[in-house]
Amino acid sequence: MSMFKNYFIIAFRNLLKYKVHSIVNILGLSVGIGISILILILVHDEMSYDKYNEDWQRIYRVNLLAEIDGTRMDKSLTPIALCETMVNEIPQVENGVRMLKGSHKKVSYKDIHMSADEFYYADDSYFKIFSIPLIKGDPETVLQGEYTIVLTESTAAIYFEDEDPIGETLLLDNGWKFRVTGICQDVPPNSHYHFDYLASLNGILDPYEKEKWLADIVTTYILASEDGSADVIESYFPDFVDNYIIGQLNEYLGENARSFTDNDSYGFYLQPLSDIHLSSKEGDFEAGTDKVYILVFVVIALFILVIACVNFMNLATAKSAARSKEVAIRKVVGATRRQISMQFLSESVIFSFVALALSFVVLELLLRPFNAYTGKELDIFYFDKIWLIPVFLFGALMIGVFAGSYPAFYLSSFKVLNILKGRNFEGMYSTRLRGFLVLSQFTVTIVLFISSMIINQQVKFFRESNLGFNRNNIVVLQRAYAIHEHREEFKQKLLDHPRINAASVSMALPGMAVEQFPFRIDSAAGGRMVYLRPVAADYDFLNTMQMHVIKGGLYENDDSTSYGSLLINEAAARELGYDDPVGMTLTGIGLMGKEMEYTVKGVIKDYHYESLHNEIKPLALGLIHDKNHPQYLSIRISGEEMDETLAYIQKVWKKFSKDEPFDYYFLDSHLDTLYDEEETTAHIFSIFTFLAIFIASLGLFGLAAHMAEQRTREIGIRKAMGASMPRITMMLSAQFTKWVIWANLIAFPIAYLGMKLWLGKFSYHINIEAWLFFTAALLALILALGTVIYQAMRSARANPMEALQYE
Repeated sequence: MSMFKNYFIIAFRNLLKYKVHSIVNILGLSVGIGISILILILVHDEMSYDKYNEDWQRIYRVNLLAEIDGTRMDKSLTPIALCETMVNEIPQVENGVRMLKGSHKKVSYKDIHMSADEFYYADDSYFKIFSIPLIKGDPETVLQGEYTIVLTESTAAIYFEDEDPIGETLLLDNGWKFRVTGICQDVPPNSHYHFDYLASLNGILDPYEKEKWLADIVTTYILASEDGSADVIESYFPDFVDNYIIGQLNEYLGENARSFTDNDSYGFYLQPLSDIHLSSKEGDFEAGTDKVYILVFVVIALFILVIACVNFMNLATAKSAARSKEVAIRKVVGATRRQISMQFLSESVIFSFVALALSFVVLELLLRPFNAYTGKELDIFYFDKIWLIPVFLFGALMIGVFAGSYPAFYLSSFKVLNILKGRNFEGMYSTRLRGFLVLSQFTVTIVLFISSMIINQQVKFFRESNLGFNRNNIVVLQRAYAIHEHREEFKQKLLDHPRINAASVSMALPGMAVEQFPFRIDSAAGGRMVYLRPVAADYDFLNTMQMHVIKGGLYENDDSTSYGSLLINEAAARELGYDDPVGMTLTGIGLMGKEMEYTVKGVIKDYHYESLHNEIKPLALGLIHDKNHPQYLSIRISGEEMDETLAYIQKVWKKFSKDEPFDYYFLDSHLDTLYDEEETTAHIFSIFTFLAIFIASLGLFGLAAHMAEQRTREIGIRKAMGASMPRITMMLSAQFTKWVIWANLIAFPIAYLGMKLWLGKFSYHINIEAWLFFTAALLALILALGTVIYQAMRSARANPMEALQYE
């Protein structure tokens, strides 16, 4: 024990003796550990999704996987009848629940009117499967009755404050009245869905719809029994397809259509609840996170920790000259090599524990700006579990041992005679190792820097690409159904304003996911089925969005047959297999299972109605029926005097919409949100790249100071012989320049291959250009030389006589 006490005293004395060296060493290591813990919190948050549910390991979502006539579907939406069939026919399924996310709506109670974006429907089994605690209400019966609803705690407080809401009635804008039967806690942030209102599905779905196995509109979750495995449950799915799907599919394809062949596939599979957030599917309630990013963040954490440890090793080894006589004296008085190694390892571990303590200060300083910059809500209290304390302590021990191993063994290997004679003990091996460590450090930093630039360029590409329509200066009003009865009069009143150019109503807008539905080509063409994504809009939609018709013509306002007309995009024309599909007949099936014949009137130029993550898929644009209530009103304005124009729109809206709130957004801002995940990744990369550069610069600064100190006598002689200050500066910077050049040569292919793989995820992406690498190389060189030149100029300015007296 006295030996370790002695080690601690010596370590403390050295910390005070070499203040600058110690501060640089501990600061670099603490920032590295702090960043690594921050990334660990981030990864912990992403990996914790949906695990608040008590039975999360037994809950699965049922997904649909099919390929019909070359159209592949992998989505989370399933037929309405699937859930009940699974519960009734599969013994290993203990329970099941269907969920449906409703459209945007207004929910009112007396004089309080709220805009409801997160309005969900679910079966009465919801609270028996998911662990959202009820504050009021019975989980067995809370959603059993027709038109019953559960509110979250925060939503209930808005409507009722401290009053008891049970039994009160909420009015929806479509006239439906829901009776409040329960209050639940807010859905945790780490959930793949978040509702404010949860209404009963009982009575909402049309009875005819329940028999349809081709209308995929609900999300199905099942709770497996204790002895039920996913493989066993999935073994029932082929029979479901044979018994329920195939017959209905062939019936829909028509009597003369070919049968469902081996070339096509249609089935279901189970996805574990905890995997949903990290493996998104078409039809998901909310966007998730690609699990590749989790791996990337872990690698970044390791990279930054390695950079910090390399700094420690480099500076500790570089400072060996100052402690060489200490080592010699200890050896003379009988200390063994093992004891000296243990002493320096102990010092390293002590420094590591000090850095660990300071890293939590760094973490607290980083968390708030990190959350603000990335939109996250991370908190250090994610680590409130007692078992993490020994994990952190063991981690600090390992970091101390790793970072201090080489300096300890290197210092303990000094020969006493050589030290006492004043010989240079810093051999070629030490110099090469230090060069390798600096090389590794800068390689990692340059890889991060190039990757950060490419990710930011891809995000910029997403935001600035030509989408096939004009996304700018479009104001979107939700709840267009509020002006449904007077929509043409409303639109005309808007157009009376000189800075309003066009207006249109629709059921969907670019940037919104559109569910695909089957359409049967007329029998004369073979009865083949294709999947199209239908969008209903009025006559002015193309003009408002500034889209282009390339074949055929538009609907006519006075054409009563226009409701059976379609405009299809180029992708749909290719899918149909005809150069000129104008005049073709398609039979479509709607959500209610009702068939309707459509005639292709024209072809519009492809436009990106989804994000640039995906290729443009077949789309059909149909005329919105007078009986349908549109969801969105799009208004194209000139872009001048925005405030005055918006005030006019609000005035007209209030005149026609009665009590509906005036909620609007700009379409281009909504489209930007499609790339939030990539933008967050770009922000995270930028933050960690900056911090990695900071850590590397700290180490480089300390190393440059040491090297300049070691060459003080040489510098003095050169100055005495007439060497200029720029010449001496270049001499001291040459070695660092060589290391940076080699680091760039190693980093370039690593960054290129890694980013090429990442960009391959997107259907549309930038090309990796040479200027990105040249920029990284130049900035790395400027950073290295800027750090080194300061120390070099200090040494070059020194008086030669003082330098010659140094040794």
